[in-house]
Amino acid sequence: MWRKWAPVCANSRCAGNSILHAITRRRRGMTVDGEWYCDADCFEQAIQGKIGELMTFQGKAVKARSSRVPLGLTLLQKGVLTPEQLRVALEHHRTTALNFGEVVQQLGFATAEQVTSAVAAQWACPVFSLGDRPLEIGVRIPRHLMELYGMLPVHYGELERRLLIAFVSGVQHHVLYTIGYMTGCTVAPCFVTAREYQFQLHSPATPFLRDHELVFDKIVEAAEIAQISKSYVVQLDADQVRLGKCRDYLWTRISGRNREMDLLFRRQAT
Repeated sequence: MWRKWAPVCANSRCAGNSILHAITRRRRGMTVDGEWYCDADCFEQAIQGKIGELMTFQGKAVKARSSRVPLGLTLLQKGVLTPEQLRVALEHHRTTALNFGEVVQQLGFATAEQVTSAVAAQWACPVFSLGDRPLEIGVRIPRHLMELYGMLPVHYGELERRLLIAFVSGVQHHVLYTIGYMTGCTVAPCFVTAREYQFQLHSPATPFLRDHELVFDKIVEAAEIAQISKSYVVQLDADQVRLGKCRDYLWTRISGRNREMDLLFRRQAT
């Protein structure tokens, strides 16, 4: 019966899994991905293995969607481009570092809205119109990941915990899955124009700041990552920790009783 209010530490190497130990440390423990640890030392010991797996596991390769119609043909089918304009745009595309959507805009053949609509159609996703109105999103995502993957949270339904993530050039499904897990939200993709994305990201009123995130690009050893994470667990008096993996980073979200911090550790290339 006492286990209901004095849980057992999930660290199999914990030396104090007794009733007295559980009672004295019950209020100082934390939950990590659904498992309870009695203190920061047990947390550090236990997550090293989890971190090692996340940093090295590649998962299934994401197959390219061969059925997706090329952007040029999509614009042609929509009547935005003529066959001659498509030919000219393709020639320019071969000789420039710009993507095709940027090329047709630079040539004056299509607007940003027309390109975004066509890209969204390629991915079978809706277009979300932002305009210049300020965003107020109740769910936080690290700005570093938003910049890296060209995405932006644009709408949050608190009642159903549904988060809409807008992309500019293509949906990053592995990132969406991680965001859903780390935030506990149901996540869905949409598209916005590049101009709207840049405006919202760099507006003086933007809520997307770096105040609650740290990026580590040179730390790849699981033991050191666990040690750094432990130090923030102690500083924040954490009661909740989540570990997730994007394509390029291990994402650790440490939730303290008064503050939340995201730690991003670059995954070693294999």
